Amino acid sequence: MMFLMQRRLFCILPCNKSTIHPSSYEFCSLFSFSTAKDQSSDHKSNFTVVDPLQSWELSSEMPAKTAKCRTRDTNSSSSSLSIEFFKQNGWSDAQVMKLMQRDPRFFCANLETVLKPRLRSLQDMGFSDTEIVQLVSSCPSVLRLRDIQSRINFWRSLLGSNERLIKVCRRNMFLLTSCLARKIEPNISLFRECGISEQRRIALMVVTRPRVFCQTEKCTKEAIEYVEELGVSRGCKMFPHALLSVMTVSRSRFDSTFATLMSFGWSQPDSIAAFRKHPSIWNYSKKNICDKITFLMKEAGCELTYIVGHPGLLTYSLEKRMRPRYEVMNFLDQNKLLDGGHNLLSYVMVSEEKFRDKFLFLLRREKFIAQYDSYVAAVQGKHDVVAEN
Repeated sequence: MMFLMQRRLFCILPCNKSTIHPSSYEFCSLFSFSTAKDQSSDHKSNFTVVDPLQSWELSSEMPAKTAKCRTRDTNSSSSSLSIEFFKQNGWSDAQVMKLMQRDPRFFCANLETVLKPRLRSLQDMGFSDTEIVQLVSSCPSVLRLRDIQSRINFWRSLLGSNERLIKVCRRNMFLLTSCLARKIEPNISLFRECGISEQRRIALMVVTRPRVFCQTEKCTKEAIEYVEELGVSRGCKMFPHALLSVMTVSRSRFDSTFATLMSFGWSQPDSIAAFRKHPSIWNYSKKNICDKITFLMKEAGCELTYIVGHPGLLTYSLEKRMRPRYEVMNFLDQNKLLDGGHNLLSYVMVSEEKFRDKFLFLLRREKFIAQYDSYVAAVQGKHDVVAEN
């Protein structure tokens, strides 16, 4: 068993002992691949963040109970009253139907003891009718939780507004249902211990990666340890980004990114160095990374050493940034409109505004309208910069 565990670890990352040491974090994840039974268990990956559902959502009896409830009450006056209640409070027919589809138990919710008091509570907390529709549509459980006021006050004080709270709930409907004392507050304390102490920074993490706050304290601690083993210290400015990458990507996909880079000739130290500088690369799919490296080597003519030395190139969009800009620069070079050599990195990294002012205007000036339009079409919807004068 130990041999199989070690083989899985080192066949993907054949590392120098002084660089990475197998930790309990890694060994724990290895067991999930040992048997067929394990593969179907809840321990597929220590990196995978599982959204914390309430007990009633996990119960195998709930679908039957819900169906029974809906069968009993669909034609009853209580269900009609519930539907009418929502419509009177600013819900459209489509919104009511969507809510009932997401949570049919609202058909049998008591109007006087559940729906009216909970809705009134949201109104008393300063939510407008429109905001209530958005919040409940994103997280129907807010009308079921008795302590929803304390939960909303906690998140709103951290995020700063109803708008940001609703935005976060759209990204993760279970944020409000996760236990503050058992999950949310311990995770925030851990982040602060790691130097992520500014409320603004933590709020930004909630907005961009709300799922990481919903996992267990144990899983968060293991992720912190693994990031440190990869050489990203707590005091490093990239530590929060590295931690989020580790916590939001499954272990198998995380390993796969290392393997993908090494399949193109990257060494293990090269791959780890890339993670330390640009951990967001690990959030891209294997195909995304392969396509970018293939483009850089085969179309743009970059040497492997150049890509390894500038891994930040892999963080840019291939179709909306790298390829369109490369084609513009290649066209300008062929038509002798450039005043000197320009390496790929220099024109990929500059802002869209600077690229337009320095290079794209040459296409307009020389009446190369087809090439200009081609570039605009490529970046349309991504950058708001190229416009007809």
